[in-house]
Amino acid sequence: MHWRIDIPYRFSRAAAAVLCMVLCCSAVLSAAADKPAKPKKENRRAESHQIEVLEQSWLQALTKSDTTVLEKLMSDDFLAISANGTLSDKKQYLQRVSSGVNSFTTIDVMDIKVRMQPSAAVVVSQVRVLGQLDSHPVNAVYRYTKVYGRTTNGQWHVLNLEATRVSGPEEMGMHRGTPLSLRPNQEH
Repeated sequence: MHWRIDIPYRFSRAAAAVLCMVLCCSAVLSAAADKPAKPKKENRRAESHQIEVLEQSWLQALTKSDTTVLEKLMSDDFLAISANGTLSDKKQYLQRVSSGVNSFTTIDVMDIKVRMQPSAAVVVSQVRVLGQLDSHPVNAVYRYTKVYGRTTNGQWHVLNLEATRVSGPEEMGMHRGTPLSLRPNQEH
């Protein structure tokens, strides 16, 4: 048995338009469902505060040379770039702290900004450091960027750290990170 149905042209055009609209709406709704939900403002503030608490723990652990706390805060694939350009993995970084090559008596936070992402947090900070770096005395201001990643169980771990020295002896040409264009009475 063979069936044939004749549909007038105007109905097939209307049906095609409706079908196209249904498919487009379906695609949009599907794409919206695949996007991670934006965290509410309260959640973002709470997570930002959580990162600031982790930052305090990190800095306290550095001043106490507490590698146990540092190790717990670091991801297994942690990488750090020091102000002198030294690249360290987790093991090397912890070794430098535990051996006293890098030791800190004081780390004063002058400024901190936390930027939250769905599965990451970026911390940009400015600190005054007193202590030793590479077994040399240091009393300087640094900016650092630290990237935290969230694990599948919701824990935050430090993935990367990069430090830049922004002040030091005037003969080194360092002026607290002030861009050259903003320095008064200086020729470039």
